[in-house]
Amino acid sequence: MRLVIIAFVAGVVWLQFQAALPPLWPGLLLAAVAAAWAWRQPRWRIGLCLLAALGLGASYATWRADIRLAQQLPSSLELKPLQIEGVVAGLPQPSQYGPRLRFAVEQAPPGVPALLLLNDYARPAQDWHAGERWRLTVRLKRPHGSLNPGSFDYQAWLLGEGIGATGSIAKRSRSLLDAHDQGPGSLLHRSRAWLAQRIQQQLPEQPFAGVIVALVIGEQSGISQDQWRLFRQTGITHLVSISGLHVTLVAGLLGAAVGWLWRRSARLTLQLPARKAALIAAVAGALAYSVLAGFSVPTQRTLYMLVVAAIALASHRALSISTIWTLALGTTVLLDPWAVLSAGFWLSYLTVGAMLWALSGRHGHSQGWRQRLLQWGTVQWAATLGSLPLLLLLFQQLPLASPLANAIAIPLISSVVTPLALLGALDPTGLLLQLAHWLLTQTLWLISPLAESRLQWTQAAPAGWLILPAALATALLLLPRGAPGKPACCALLLPLLLPLHQAMPQGHFRATVYDVGQGLAVLVETPRHALLFDTGPEGGGGRTVPSALRASGIKTLDALVLSHNDGDHTGGAALVLQEVGVNRIVGTALAANKLPAGRPIPPHLPCRAGQQWVWDGIRFAMLHPQTAGSMVGGDNASSCVLRISGPGGSLLLPGDIGMKEEALLVGQAQDLTADVLVIPHHGSDTASSPAFIDAVSPRLAIATAGYRNHFRHPRPAVVARYQAAGAKVLRSDVDGAVRLDFAPNGLAVSRWREIKRRYWHRPG
Repeated sequence: MRLVIIAFVAGVVWLQFQAALPPLWPGLLLAAVAAAWAWRQPRWRIGLCLLAALGLGASYATWRADIRLAQQLPSSLELKPLQIEGVVAGLPQPSQYGPRLRFAVEQAPPGVPALLLLNDYARPAQDWHAGERWRLTVRLKRPHGSLNPGSFDYQAWLLGEGIGATGSIAKRSRSLLDAHDQGPGSLLHRSRAWLAQRIQQQLPEQPFAGVIVALVIGEQSGISQDQWRLFRQTGITHLVSISGLHVTLVAGLLGAAVGWLWRRSARLTLQLPARKAALIAAVAGALAYSVLAGFSVPTQRTLYMLVVAAIALASHRALSISTIWTLALGTTVLLDPWAVLSAGFWLSYLTVGAMLWALSGRHGHSQGWRQRLLQWGTVQWAATLGSLPLLLLLFQQLPLASPLANAIAIPLISSVVTPLALLGALDPTGLLLQLAHWLLTQTLWLISPLAESRLQWTQAAPAGWLILPAALATALLLLPRGAPGKPACCALLLPLLLPLHQAMPQGHFRATVYDVGQGLAVLVETPRHALLFDTGPEGGGGRTVPSALRASGIKTLDALVLSHNDGDHTGGAALVLQEVGVNRIVGTALAANKLPAGRPIPPHLPCRAGQQWVWDGIRFAMLHPQTAGSMVGGDNASSCVLRISGPGGSLLLPGDIGMKEEALLVGQAQDLTADVLVIPHHGSDTASSPAFIDAVSPRLAIATAGYRNHFRHPRPAVVARYQAAGAKVLRSDVDGAVRLDFAPNGLAVSRWREIKRRYWHRPG
């Protein structure tokens, strides 16, 4: 049964990596034929049953995906004003651009999806409440997200959440119809909002009040970026969200309390044995806490395992831990086929699986404190080793201080702070919440030196297939002491820890034009140097550029060029400076409040025409501006213009200059020719004059613009102008990140949306 469930899950996983949805019938045919042959061929029954489960899993996921995609917004309704009615579903999320909220649609024009994700740019988050029914006028877009090396696939997340469109709310056309919808979902979210508000009131101005809220109801919007950085650098992120560990703790405490009280009553024990009463209470507590937390994958996994274990115990059936784990795995994937796209799914199930594997055969023995300490150490070792391949594959980072930080934080946060916070949420005096906050503060103070030490392994993204030998090595290393071949299996981990990448030869350079929405960020690499030209906006660039740099193995930038002081070009600079080393900043100077605290400030050099340098045979030349000024105030005319050239071709990065600056460059008789041009000002009609295009004569022009942006960049007339000049035009909103390899034997162009295409990336 366990292998059949794993084969079914494998079929679901296979489907989620397909570039297009396959027909439904091949998988069903495979399952039917394999099942029929299994009945007639006992010798091959196991293999045929696995094949049938694999086909069934792929067909099931295809069927669910086809239904989910059909529920998305049709292209014909994009950006049209639509009047809808519905209910605020969930807690509004504050952001720098205004609140973001889920909206369950009840009445709308045909084609509008049932669940939307809306932004309100006119009102604060405090003006929106869960369970309110509104009539709104909205403008919607199809699900879309940026695609970059090593980046989060936002479009996949929208698909998994069942969100059929995103959009914005019109400023004036809105009316509140009912402040208190009585549906069960609305009642639940209002209760969560009430608890969050109560905790904030009991802990006014306390730095970690947002963490306490997260531990109680799973709402993480109150956790600051600095706090997230502390959690990431110490590897305790799993402890500040409602994880399986917390759910197990609540279930265990409630079950133990109910069992103890039940045994005190002879009448109750005659009606129902105390053991079964404790099991029912434990499952009910786990269910309540999971629902309160938003039913994330870790809570699902724990809840399903507890339910299966409780049913087995109540029915006096002996199920192995591995069977319970496998049943929980299958249940999660059956209910949510898109759970396998979540990093939390793999970290949750495989880390727990590693711990169970390491402890197999060690349960049920009488143990003293030494044996218990050894078992605790085994669990820590298994959790660290089990998560190692996934952390390197998914995030290219491994906090080396994680085992020590977790050894301190797990007992205090999970076993003490979390129960106190849960009890304190209902304590009218507020004393328990204050005690929980004080203990949390002391715990984080204890581990903060580990974060400041920055003990972290960072590397380039390894190839995906390396996870298989690494998983085998992990399983072998977790075998009991004395198992043969353990030292030799360490060699299977080396390709993951030290991924081999083909060295870039002398005279070769690579440029990656990132997909950061409405903004610009370009990484230029030579064999021994790296330069980043702009960082994109704070949202798109700050979220994607640091992870993309890690995926490329970039730990230090020799230069960070900030072309001019517009937010869509410099907004992500603070996070880039926080995550990677920078030897110097060229261009606009960042304000003091934009520099990361606790990091050395790189030397700054304004850019001006005439600056030149050579890295590994590649020439970098600054063509504009003519004089180095302060470059403040977001003046597009003062944008740095950088030309990079080598034996394999040339690239021109003109920032946001307009036609006046283009004319100046053309009139100076400089060498503006470039094989590739990043289109000035994102394709605005204030730039890309015919004379400039003729002077550059690009073979390829790339427009960096946000999907369905309100500027309507790139303008159709501008695109037509480049195409008429013989240039091929690519767009970041259509093609994702664009990688350009300038080799002496020619230019190679790779589009990330083609490389990483999945069936949900279908065009509008």
